[in-house]
Amino acid sequence: MLTDGSGTVTVDLSDNETIQPNDIVDLFGRWIPPLFEVHEAVLLAPSIRPVPSVPSPQGRHILEARSAMLSLTRTFFNTSGYLEVETPLLVPHPGMEPHLTPFETTFGDSFRSQRLYLHTSPEYAMKRLLTSGCEKIYQISKAFRHEQAGPMHNPEFTLLEWYQAYADYEDVMAHTETFIHHLVTESVGSEHLQWAGRYTDVTPPFERISVRDALSEYAGIHVDPFEETDDFIRFSREAGHTAVTLEDSPEDAFFKVFLDSIEKHLGGDRPTFLTDYPAPMAALSKRKQERTEIAERFELYISGIELANAFTELNDPAEQRSRLVEEEQERLESGNPTYGIDEEFIAALEAGMPPAGGIALGLDRLLMLLTGSRTIREVLAFPFPLPD
Repeated sequence: MLTDGSGTVTVDLSDNETIQPNDIVDLFGRWIPPLFEVHEAVLLAPSIRPVPSVPSPQGRHILEARSAMLSLTRTFFNTSGYLEVETPLLVPHPGMEPHLTPFETTFGDSFRSQRLYLHTSPEYAMKRLLTSGCEKIYQISKAFRHEQAGPMHNPEFTLLEWYQAYADYEDVMAHTETFIHHLVTESVGSEHLQWAGRYTDVTPPFERISVRDALSEYAGIHVDPFEETDDFIRFSREAGHTAVTLEDSPEDAFFKVFLDSIEKHLGGDRPTFLTDYPAPMAALSKRKQERTEIAERFELYISGIELANAFTELNDPAEQRSRLVEEEQERLESGNPTYGIDEEFIAALEAGMPPAGGIALGLDRLLMLLTGSRTIREVLAFPFPLPD
Protein backbone atom coordinates (compact mmCIF):
# COMPACT_ATOMS: atom_id res chain seq x y z
CA MET A 1 0.00 0.00 0.00
CA LEU A 2 1.18 3.51 -0.84
CA THR A 3 -0.25 6.36 1.21
CA ASP A 4 0.13 10.12 0.88
CA GLY A 5 -1.96 13.22 1.49
CA SER A 6 -4.28 12.41 -1.41
CA GLY A 7 -5.16 8.90 -0.29
CA THR A 8 -4.08 5.25 -0.50
CA VAL A 9 -3.44 2.98 -3.48
CA THR A 10 -2.35 -0.64 -3.82
CA VAL A 11 1.02 -1.03 -5.56
CA ASP A 12 2.86 -3.99 -7.05
CA LEU A 13 6.43 -4.09 -5.73
CA SER A 14 7.00 -7.78 -6.35
CA ASP A 15 10.08 -7.06 -8.47
CA ASN A 16 11.62 -4.65 -5.95
CA GLU A 17 13.13 -6.08 -2.80
CA THR A 18 14.88 -2.90 -1.61
CA ILE A 19 11.77 -1.01 -0.53
CA GLN A 20 10.67 -1.80 3.04
CA PRO A 21 7.45 -0.95 4.92
CA ASN A 22 7.19 2.74 5.92
CA ASP A 23 10.00 3.84 3.56
CA ILE A 24 9.34 7.19 1.89
CA VAL A 25 9.58 6.71 -1.87
CA ASP A 26 8.89 8.07 -5.35
CA LEU A 27 7.27 5.42 -7.52
CA PHE A 28 7.08 5.49 -11.32
CA GLY A 29 4.93 3.17 -13.39
CA ARG A 30 1.40 2.80 -14.68
CA TRP A 31 -2.09 2.26 -13.32
CA ILE A 32 -3.49 -1.18 -14.18
CA PRO A 33 -6.65 -1.52 -12.07
CA PRO A 34 -6.76 -2.43 -9.29
CA LEU A 35 -2.96 -2.03 -8.90
CA PHE A 36 -0.28 0.53 -9.64
CA GLU A 37 2.47 -1.40 -11.44
CA VAL A 38 5.87 -0.05 -10.37
CA HIS A 39 8.58 0.29 -13.02
CA GLU A 40 11.02 2.32 -10.94
CA ALA A 41 11.27 3.09 -7.22
CA VAL A 42 13.40 5.92 -5.77
CA LEU A 43 14.11 5.76 -2.04
CA LEU A 44 13.74 9.25 -0.51
CA ALA A 45 14.03 8.35 3.18
CA PRO A 46 14.45 4.87 4.67
CA SER A 47 12.46 3.86 7.72
CA ILE A 48 14.94 2.31 10.16
CA ARG A 49 12.55 1.89 13.09
CA PRO A 50 8.79 1.41 13.57
CA VAL A 51 6.63 4.48 13.03
CA PRO A 52 5.72 6.02 16.42
CA SER A 53 2.14 5.19 17.38
CA VAL A 54 -0.44 7.88 16.64
CA PRO A 55 -2.38 8.81 19.81
CA SER A 56 -5.72 8.81 18.00
CA PRO A 57 -6.75 5.79 15.97
CA GLN A 58 -8.52 8.19 13.62
CA GLY A 59 -5.26 10.03 13.03
CA ARG A 60 -5.48 12.43 10.11
CA HIS A 61 -9.29 12.57 10.23
CA ILE A 62 -9.13 14.16 13.69
CA LEU A 63 -6.51 16.70 12.57
CA GLU A 64 -8.71 17.67 9.63
CA ALA A 65 -11.80 17.90 11.84
CA ARG A 66 -9.96 20.17 14.30
CA SER A 67 -8.71 22.40 11.50
CA ALA A 68 -12.22 22.69 10.05
CA MET A 69 -13.69 23.47 13.50
CA LEU A 70 -11.17 26.25 14.14
CA SER A 71 -11.74 27.71 10.66
CA LEU A 72 -15.53 27.67 11.08
CA THR A 73 -15.21 29.23 14.53
CA ARG A 74 -13.06 32.10 13.29
CA THR A 75 -15.30 32.74 10.30
CA PHE A 76 -18.41 32.78 12.52
CA PHE A 77 -17.00 35.31 14.97
CA ASN A 78 -15.27 37.47 12.38
CA THR A 79 -18.49 37.80 10.38
CA SER A 80 -20.39 38.53 13.62
CA GLY A 81 -18.25 41.62 14.21
CA TYR A 82 -15.90 40.19 16.82
CA LEU A 83 -12.21 41.04 16.96
CA GLU A 84 -9.82 38.13 17.50
CA VAL A 85 -7.26 38.95 20.21
CA GLU A 86 -4.26 37.32 21.88
CA THR A 87 -3.25 37.66 25.51
CA PRO A 88 -0.23 36.34 27.46
CA LEU A 89 -0.06 32.70 28.51
CA LEU A 90 2.44 33.50 31.29
CA VAL A 91 0.90 35.73 33.96
CA PRO A 92 1.92 36.88 37.45
CA HIS A 93 -1.58 36.33 38.92
CA PRO A 94 -3.49 33.27 37.64
CA GLY A 95 -6.70 33.81 39.63
CA MET A 96 -8.10 32.68 42.94
CA GLU A 97 -10.63 29.95 42.08
CA PRO A 98 -10.43 27.62 45.10
CA HIS A 99 -10.42 24.40 43.08
CA LEU A 100 -7.96 25.40 40.34
CA THR A 101 -4.19 24.94 40.52
CA PRO A 102 -1.95 26.52 37.87
CA PHE A 103 1.42 25.40 36.55
CA GLU A 104 4.17 27.71 37.78
CA THR A 105 7.66 28.63 36.72
CA THR A 106 10.37 31.11 37.68
CA PHE A 107 11.80 33.67 35.30
CA GLY A 108 15.10 35.48 35.88
CA ASP A 109 18.44 34.66 37.45
CA SER A 110 19.97 34.23 40.90
CA PHE A 111 19.94 38.00 41.51
CA ARG A 112 16.39 38.77 40.44
CA SER A 113 13.58 36.39 39.66
CA GLN A 114 9.83 36.49 39.16
CA ARG A 115 7.31 33.73 39.74
CA LEU A 116 4.94 33.30 36.80
CA TYR A 117 2.06 30.98 36.01
CA LEU A 118 0.50 29.48 32.90
CA HIS A 119 -2.97 30.97 32.89
CA THR A 120 -6.03 28.84 33.63
CA SER A 121 -8.11 31.21 31.48
CA PRO A 122 -7.46 34.46 29.58
CA GLU A 123 -10.42 36.10 31.35
CA TYR A 124 -8.62 38.83 33.31
CA ALA A 125 -6.67 40.07 30.30
CA MET A 126 -9.70 40.02 28.01
CA LYS A 127 -11.71 42.10 30.48
CA ARG A 128 -8.88 44.64 30.48
CA LEU A 129 -9.34 44.83 26.70
CA LEU A 130 -13.07 45.46 27.23
CA THR A 131 -12.10 48.40 29.43
CA SER A 132 -9.85 49.77 26.66
CA GLY A 133 -12.80 50.07 24.28
CA CYS A 134 -12.86 46.66 22.51
CA GLU A 135 -16.58 45.88 22.66
CA LYS A 136 -16.76 42.44 20.98
CA ILE A 137 -13.70 40.20 21.29
CA TYR A 138 -12.87 36.51 21.10
CA GLN A 139 -9.82 34.35 21.58
CA ILE A 140 -8.83 30.77 20.82
CA SER A 141 -6.22 30.06 23.45
CA LYS A 142 -4.33 27.30 25.16
CA ALA A 143 -5.15 27.07 28.86
CA PHE A 144 -3.49 25.04 31.60
CA ARG A 145 -4.79 23.47 34.78
CA HIS A 146 -2.76 21.31 37.14
CA GLU A 147 -5.32 18.53 37.36
CA GLN A 148 -5.12 14.81 36.74
CA ALA A 149 -5.59 13.83 33.10
CA GLY A 150 -8.80 11.90 32.51
CA PRO A 151 -11.44 11.08 29.90
CA MET A 152 -12.68 14.69 29.84
CA HIS A 153 -9.58 16.64 30.89
CA ASN A 154 -6.09 17.24 29.57
CA PRO A 155 -3.83 19.51 31.67
CA GLU A 156 -3.21 21.56 28.49
CA PHE A 157 -6.38 22.27 26.52
CA THR A 158 -7.92 24.69 24.02
CA LEU A 159 -10.44 27.32 25.13
CA LEU A 160 -12.66 29.60 23.10
CA GLU A 161 -13.59 32.70 25.07
CA TRP A 162 -15.69 35.62 23.88
CA TYR A 163 -16.96 38.79 25.52
CA GLN A 164 -19.55 41.33 24.41
CA ALA A 165 -19.97 44.74 25.99
CA TYR A 166 -23.48 45.94 26.84
CA ALA A 167 -24.74 42.35 26.97
CA ASP A 168 -25.76 39.93 29.71
CA TYR A 169 -25.86 36.17 30.14
CA GLU A 170 -29.19 35.97 28.29
CA ASP A 171 -27.52 37.54 25.24
CA VAL A 172 -24.60 35.12 25.58
CA MET A 173 -27.00 32.17 25.72
CA ALA A 174 -28.67 33.29 22.49
CA HIS A 175 -25.32 33.77 20.74
CA THR A 176 -24.10 30.39 22.02
CA GLU A 177 -27.17 28.67 20.57
CA THR A 178 -26.52 30.26 17.19
CA PHE A 179 -22.82 29.35 17.26
CA ILE A 180 -23.34 25.71 18.28
CA HIS A 181 -26.12 25.22 15.71
CA HIS A 182 -23.98 26.74 12.95
CA LEU A 183 -20.88 24.74 13.85
CA VAL A 184 -22.69 21.41 14.13
CA THR A 185 -24.67 21.77 10.90
CA GLU A 186 -21.59 22.87 8.96
CA SER A 187 -19.41 20.13 10.47
CA VAL A 188 -21.67 17.08 10.39
CA GLY A 189 -24.30 18.16 7.86
CA SER A 190 -27.14 17.69 10.33
CA GLU A 191 -28.79 19.34 13.30
CA HIS A 192 -28.28 16.14 15.31
CA LEU A 193 -25.20 15.05 17.22
CA GLN A 194 -24.60 11.41 18.06
CA TRP A 195 -22.31 10.72 20.99
CA ALA A 196 -22.03 7.69 23.27
CA GLY A 197 -25.37 6.33 22.08
CA ARG A 198 -27.19 9.63 22.68
CA TYR A 199 -28.80 11.77 19.98
CA THR A 200 -28.97 15.51 20.63
CA ASP A 201 -30.90 17.98 18.49
CA VAL A 202 -29.02 21.31 18.50
CA THR A 203 -31.88 23.31 16.96
CA PRO A 204 -32.44 26.44 19.10
CA PRO A 205 -33.83 27.15 21.60
CA PHE A 206 -31.88 24.98 24.01
CA GLU A 207 -33.35 23.71 27.27
CA ARG A 208 -33.01 26.05 30.25
CA ILE A 209 -33.17 24.86 33.85
CA SER A 210 -32.02 26.61 37.01
CA VAL A 211 -29.72 24.99 39.55
CA ARG A 212 -32.50 25.06 42.12
CA ASP A 213 -34.98 23.36 39.77
CA ALA A 214 -32.39 20.77 38.72
CA LEU A 215 -31.75 19.89 42.38
CA SER A 216 -35.48 19.50 42.91
CA GLU A 217 -36.21 17.53 39.72
CA TYR A 218 -33.24 15.18 39.58
CA ALA A 219 -32.10 14.88 43.21
CA GLY A 220 -35.32 15.48 45.11
CA ILE A 221 -33.69 18.22 47.23
CA HIS A 222 -35.56 21.48 47.67
CA VAL A 223 -33.20 23.64 49.74
CA ASP A 224 -30.26 25.87 48.87
CA PRO A 225 -26.82 24.40 49.71
CA PHE A 226 -25.48 27.79 50.83
CA GLU A 227 -28.54 29.36 52.47
CA GLU A 228 -29.63 26.15 54.24
CA THR A 229 -26.44 24.09 54.43
CA ASP A 230 -27.36 21.84 57.36
CA ASP A 231 -30.71 20.94 55.80
CA PHE A 232 -29.08 20.40 52.40
CA ILE A 233 -26.56 17.94 53.85
CA ARG A 234 -29.25 16.14 55.87
CA PHE A 235 -31.64 15.81 52.91
CA SER A 236 -28.78 14.73 50.64
CA ARG A 237 -27.79 11.91 52.98
CA GLU A 238 -31.43 10.87 53.46
CA ALA A 239 -31.77 10.72 49.65
CA GLY A 240 -28.91 8.22 49.48
CA HIS A 241 -25.95 10.49 48.77
CA THR A 242 -23.71 8.77 51.28
CA ALA A 243 -20.58 10.52 49.97
CA VAL A 244 -21.93 13.75 51.49
CA THR A 245 -20.57 14.22 55.00
CA LEU A 246 -21.47 16.50 57.87
CA GLU A 247 -18.06 18.16 57.51
CA ASP A 248 -18.54 19.07 53.83
CA SER A 249 -18.52 22.69 52.74
CA PRO A 250 -21.69 23.83 50.93
CA GLU A 251 -19.85 23.71 47.59
CA ASP A 252 -18.39 20.24 48.19
CA ALA A 253 -21.79 18.87 49.22
CA PHE A 254 -23.42 20.41 46.15
CA PHE A 255 -20.87 18.96 43.74
CA LYS A 256 -21.20 15.47 45.20
CA VAL A 257 -24.96 15.56 44.64
CA PHE A 258 -24.55 17.22 41.26
CA LEU A 259 -22.11 14.67 39.89
CA ASP A 260 -24.12 11.77 41.28
CA SER A 261 -27.68 12.74 40.34
CA ILE A 262 -27.86 15.77 38.05
CA GLU A 263 -25.08 16.02 35.46
CA LYS A 264 -26.01 12.79 33.65
CA HIS A 265 -29.47 14.19 32.86
CA LEU A 266 -28.25 17.38 31.22
CA GLY A 267 -28.06 17.93 27.48
CA GLY A 268 -29.72 14.70 26.40
CA ASP A 269 -32.36 15.26 23.71
CA ARG A 270 -31.43 18.94 23.55
CA PRO A 271 -28.46 20.96 24.82
CA THR A 272 -29.11 22.32 28.30
CA PHE A 273 -28.26 25.65 29.88
CA LEU A 274 -27.94 25.12 33.64
CA THR A 275 -28.62 28.63 34.96
CA ASP A 276 -28.74 30.81 38.06
CA TYR A 277 -26.08 29.40 40.33
CA PRO A 278 -25.84 30.26 44.03
CA ALA A 279 -23.86 33.50 44.23
CA PRO A 280 -20.93 32.00 46.23
CA MET A 281 -20.25 29.70 43.24
CA ALA A 282 -19.68 32.58 40.81
CA ALA A 283 -17.02 35.00 42.09
CA LEU A 284 -16.69 36.81 38.74
CA SER A 285 -20.40 37.03 38.02
CA LYS A 286 -22.98 39.75 38.61
CA ARG A 287 -25.84 38.91 40.97
CA LYS A 288 -29.51 39.15 40.06
CA GLN A 289 -30.91 42.49 41.13
CA GLU A 290 -34.16 41.03 42.45
CA ARG A 291 -32.50 37.97 44.07
CA THR A 292 -29.00 38.78 45.22
CA GLU A 293 -28.39 35.23 46.46
CA ILE A 294 -28.42 34.12 42.80
CA ALA A 295 -25.65 34.79 40.25
CA GLU A 296 -26.25 35.36 36.54
CA ARG A 297 -24.18 32.36 35.55
CA PHE A 298 -24.85 29.41 33.28
CA GLU A 299 -23.11 26.26 32.10
CA LEU A 300 -23.82 24.53 28.79
CA TYR A 301 -24.20 20.74 28.67
CA ILE A 302 -24.49 18.51 25.60
CA SER A 303 -24.87 14.73 26.00
CA GLY A 304 -23.94 15.06 29.66
CA ILE A 305 -20.66 16.85 28.84
CA GLU A 306 -19.96 20.21 30.45
CA LEU A 307 -19.01 22.37 27.48
CA ALA A 308 -19.05 26.01 28.58
CA ASN A 309 -19.24 28.37 31.57
CA ALA A 310 -20.60 31.92 31.27
CA PHE A 311 -21.54 35.01 33.28
CA THR A 312 -23.02 38.41 33.23
CA GLU A 313 -19.64 39.83 34.14
CA LEU A 314 -19.14 41.59 37.46
CA ASN A 315 -17.85 45.12 36.83
CA ASP A 316 -18.00 46.60 40.34
CA PRO A 317 -14.33 46.89 41.44
CA ALA A 318 -15.03 47.01 45.19
CA GLU A 319 -17.28 43.94 45.11
CA GLN A 320 -14.81 42.13 42.85
CA ARG A 321 -11.94 42.79 45.25
CA SER A 322 -14.05 41.61 48.18
CA ARG A 323 -14.90 38.34 46.41
CA LEU A 324 -11.28 37.70 45.47
CA VAL A 325 -10.24 38.28 49.08
CA GLU A 326 -12.88 35.74 50.16
CA GLU A 327 -11.53 33.20 47.67
CA GLU A 328 -7.99 33.88 48.82
CA GLN A 329 -9.05 33.18 52.41
CA GLU A 330 -10.80 29.99 51.29
CA ARG A 331 -7.61 28.81 49.62
CA LEU A 332 -5.61 29.55 52.77
CA GLU A 333 -8.05 27.64 54.97
CA SER A 334 -7.91 24.61 52.67
CA GLY A 335 -4.10 24.64 52.61
CA ASN A 336 -3.78 25.71 48.98
CA PRO A 337 -1.30 28.35 47.78
CA THR A 338 -2.46 31.88 47.06
CA TYR A 339 -1.25 34.09 44.23
CA GLY A 340 -2.12 37.64 45.16
CA ILE A 341 -4.85 39.80 43.67
CA ASP A 342 -4.28 40.99 40.11
CA GLU A 343 -4.18 44.73 40.76
CA GLU A 344 -4.06 45.56 37.04
CA PHE A 345 -7.35 43.71 36.62
CA ILE A 346 -8.90 45.64 39.52
CA ALA A 347 -7.50 48.91 38.13
CA ALA A 348 -9.20 48.17 34.81
CA LEU A 349 -12.52 47.75 36.61
CA GLU A 350 -11.91 50.98 38.49
CA ALA A 351 -11.29 52.75 35.18
CA GLY A 352 -14.72 51.54 34.08
CA MET A 353 -15.55 48.27 32.40
CA PRO A 354 -18.85 48.36 30.51
CA PRO A 355 -21.57 45.87 31.41
CA ALA A 356 -20.74 42.68 29.54
CA GLY A 357 -21.43 39.02 29.05
CA GLY A 358 -18.67 36.48 28.60
CA ILE A 359 -18.16 32.77 28.14
CA ALA A 360 -15.41 30.11 28.07
CA LEU A 361 -16.07 27.06 25.87
CA GLY A 362 -13.89 23.94 25.70
CA LEU A 363 -13.05 23.29 22.06
CA ASP A 364 -11.47 19.89 22.68
CA ARG A 365 -14.70 18.64 24.24
CA LEU A 366 -16.70 20.16 21.40
CA LEU A 367 -14.49 18.30 18.94
CA MET A 368 -15.21 15.08 20.86
CA LEU A 369 -18.91 15.63 20.22
CA LEU A 370 -18.38 16.48 16.54
CA THR A 371 -16.29 13.36 15.88
CA GLY A 372 -17.96 10.90 18.26
CA SER A 373 -14.73 10.48 20.24
CA ARG A 374 -15.21 9.05 23.73
CA THR A 375 -12.16 10.60 25.40
CA ILE A 376 -10.27 13.85 25.09
CA ARG A 377 -7.05 11.96 24.28
CA GLU A 378 -8.62 10.81 21.01
CA VAL A 379 -8.91 14.37 19.70
CA LEU A 380 -5.38 15.47 20.63
CA ALA A 381 -2.40 14.78 18.38
CA PHE A 382 -0.14 14.90 21.44
CA PRO A 383 -2.09 14.21 24.63
CA PHE A 384 -0.49 14.77 28.00
CA PRO A 385 1.92 11.87 28.74
CA LEU A 386 0.61 9.48 31.34
CA PRO A 387 2.96 8.06 33.99
CA ASP A 388 4.30 4.55 33.35
